[in-house]
Amino acid sequence: MRWPGLIGFWLALFNGVTAFSVRAESLYCVVCGEPIKDTVVFMEDNVAGGAKKAVCVECSRLPKECYLCGLPVKKDFTALSDQRVLCARDAKTVVLDDAEAVQIAKQVKESLDRLFSRFTTFSDDVTLRLADRVDIMDLYHVPGNDFDCPNVLGYTRRQTNTTPVTYTVSVLSGLPARRLRATAAHEWAHTWIFENVSAARQTRLDRDAKEGFCELVSHLLMESHGEKAESGVIRSNAYTRGQILLFIDAELRFGFNDIVDWMKFGVDAKLDAAALNRVREVEMSSSTNAVSSAAAVPVPSPVSIIPLADVTLQGITWSPTHPTALINGRTFSVNETGKVPVGSTNVLVRCMAIRADAVVVRVGEVGGLRTLKLKRH
Repeated sequence: MRWPGLIGFWLALFNGVTAFSVRAESLYCVVCGEPIKDTVVFMEDNVAGGAKKAVCVECSRLPKECYLCGLPVKKDFTALSDQRVLCARDAKTVVLDDAEAVQIAKQVKESLDRLFSRFTTFSDDVTLRLADRVDIMDLYHVPGNDFDCPNVLGYTRRQTNTTPVTYTVSVLSGLPARRLRATAAHEWAHTWIFENVSAARQTRLDRDAKEGFCELVSHLLMESHGEKAESGVIRSNAYTRGQILLFIDAELRFGFNDIVDWMKFGVDAKLDAAALNRVREVEMSSSTNAVSSAAAVPVPSPVSIIPLADVTLQGITWSPTHPTALINGRTFSVNETGKVPVGSTNVLVRCMAIRADAVVVRVGEVGGLRTLKLKRH
């Protein structure tokens, strides 16, 4: 068979590289910009969704490649302190300035607060900084903090010797702005776990489940911003061993409020594809109600008077069939009873009714009914 324009034909597939022996006067190398003679090598551009780009043989053998797109680099590239390099095109899209990263982190926090205002809150005491790959990996090798995580993009460290407790989030430098936002959201979700999940529950939770929850928060934020490509990256990332896909499915079927309750009070260590409805299996005990590892403070007697201002309605997820209310950091359904933190102790609250802008609760075993109204900002 004769192929028009071909003086010979051979095909090799390895590591996403396809090579053709062609008469290719009309093709130019995407790396050096020169016309390609005789043989063109097609290489995948990871930034362009794996699209094949034409590269000459000489450039295909270059020792350095852009860590974002995976294409070889020859000139006008940017070298980072940890030996990563960026091609001229991708260097224009990444965040290398700390001030810019801090501004993006501020926007992420504001977006998280808006998106999840009906369910929970996120810490204000977070400082974000950029770090190179060497610094990030060093953080994971601090004794007691060892962690096996491929493609490490961020790390959250809690400082418990401050009041209030503060967090330092280190994010890999040289990420595109959209990936920086996704990573910052993931790390903010880790601070939420520190602040809202008891030490005992954190110990029981599977590591992949923790990461899956953090990826879910990031995924939902990216979806809300229309970042479909970044959401796809999150779904395809294998390092949660499938937990992210189960969290996404559970959120669609049962709602984010049930995810929050499972993280705090769930029976299982991780989500199970064969019994995803077990995300609603929760247990309330003194060990799961206390966020710190300190001994639980006894619940006051039923005749104790709890000031109304100390029991606060923080949000309502309205549904004619399954409305929920967020009261002092805990999600309630109608007729559900649970303990909430008030001051230095926990009090029993029973949710009697939920309306679109208010809830009716009973505080204590024999307390009278109270109406908590949703504050309008």
